[in-house]
Amino acid sequence: MFFTLGSLRRTVPVSSDVQRIRSTATDVYINAQGLASYTMGPGFTSGGGLFGFWPLSKGYQVRRTRNPVPAGTKTKHPGGMIGMMVNGVAIYDLGDAFSCNQTNTAAPTATTVLGVDVMGAGGDGYWSRDALAVEVVTFDPGFAHQPGHNGQYHYHAGPKALRHQFGDNMTATYNAAGNTFTYTETDPSGAITTLHHSPILGWSFDGYPIYGPYGYGTATNASSAVRRMKSGFVLRNAANAVTYGTADLVATGRITLPRWAAIAQGYVTGGTGDYSLTPLAQYGPGTTYQTTGPGGITTYTLGRYTGDYDYLGDRGRTQGVDFDLDQYNGRNCVTPDFPGGSYAYFVSIDASGNPAFPYILGKQFYGTTNDTTAATVPVGAVELFNGGPNTQERLAAPSVNPANGTITLVWTSVEGGTYKVEASSALTANSWVTVTSAVSAAANTTQTTVTEAGA
Repeated sequence: MFFTLGSLRRTVPVSSDVQRIRSTATDVYINAQGLASYTMGPGFTSGGGLFGFWPLSKGYQVRRTRNPVPAGTKTKHPGGMIGMMVNGVAIYDLGDAFSCNQTNTAAPTATTVLGVDVMGAGGDGYWSRDALAVEVVTFDPGFAHQPGHNGQYHYHAGPKALRHQFGDNMTATYNAAGNTFTYTETDPSGAITTLHHSPILGWSFDGYPIYGPYGYGTATNASSAVRRMKSGFVLRNAANAVTYGTADLVATGRITLPRWAAIAQGYVTGGTGDYSLTPLAQYGPGTTYQTTGPGGITTYTLGRYTGDYDYLGDRGRTQGVDFDLDQYNGRNCVTPDFPGGSYAYFVSIDASGNPAFPYILGKQFYGTTNDTTAATVPVGAVELFNGGPNTQERLAAPSVNPANGTITLVWTSVEGGTYKVEASSALTANSWVTVTSAVSAAANTTQTTVTEAGA
């Protein structure tokens, strides 16, 4: 694993990806350090300055149920980790830890601000901030970042580098000057016919799989054409007010919450139509406000808050006809992994390949969550995989070239390590001779060639 910070690179071996998997009849136990095997970083702000936070090895053990079930009463995501990608990196909620705190008493207009964004309990909670809208300047090319308070590398939106690693309709261009990659969709519009169904990229803490953006066009037909899964959310702006009947927040100000958000945030349990906020005390900032200060440009334009989006299912539109993914960002469907059908989440992107709200998971779990990062593995759990620092070196049969006397050695290895090759004709304690002392390990297997005379 490497992390780049400008011209600096950390090259000390660190465990990346999933390190161990054990299983019982009911649960899977996964050990990881929370670090990706692609090049993480660099961590720059939009102004070019160093963001300054390094991803830290976290060392957690996650329990995931093997038998997920839909929740009768949906629960809101807690703070922090709500799922894990298949590379062991954490998935966070679509929002960050901030919400607006009402400070003024004036009626809202498009250009006035009725409060400030405050972390944690200091905010009133009504206008929860969208993480992508505010924090994207700190995302690396793989589309993840780490906070300063705990250094846990995590995703809020689609994991671009991971998708490329798994061949999920994603191309990569290497930028030698910055030692980084640029990741782009192969063809999000679906104009070409070479798209294939996305692989499983991760698992939510309710036990359901998370796929990339592409699924079968007909949810229950594995023979239907593969295409981009369309999000069920749209911005509450003038165009969508005409097309779908949403509110136009630029015209009205942030004085109502969409029904899905009011339910997810616990203000109501059902009903129809927008949720009317108490005048002044719960109103949000104006929608076109922008100012430049010591911290740069601050904007409160549409998309800054999760409540800026409406769910089309609440506007009389039909899932499977007008859009593909429900308010939790998933659907019941067949997939290559579940030919008999399952509920599954999908990463959402728009027709241009940009992240589309709610990005990975909606604001609530679809299923009943019983996953945890502090589980004890039961005695008798079956070990399915044990890798990383616990990988046992296994030497393949040496290949000898009689023509020149060279011997090619190939063995399993841990990326970032250095290996020494020794030889002996007597196989006694004091008969070993160093053939080469600095063979740099590759990702999974390492190869070196020595001469017959030297060995």
